[in-house]
Amino acid sequence: MKSFNVTIEIMPLKSVLDPQGEAIELSIKNNKKYKAKNFRVGKKIEFSIQSKNKSECKTTIKKLCKDFLVNEIIEQYQIKIEDAKN
Repeated sequence: MKSFNVTIEIMPLKSVLDPQGEAIELSIKNNKKYKAKNFRVGKKIEFSIQSKNKSECKTTIKKLCKDFLVNEIIEQYQIKIEDAKN
């Protein structure tokens, strides 16, 4: 078995209201020195996993996302898989 390091970045879909992003924007809206807008707040999950190969690893991670980590009705996600450095 090989060991892999995994990063999953989860963000709300563009069509979904993001209350955390809106709260940040409202907090800085009246501060003239910041010109930032359109905040979106998401999650980043990092972990390691053992698998036969990268392809099998990706399949397992997608199932983990669908079953436990991501609400696909309101969220989108990206997976990054790297070989673990021993």
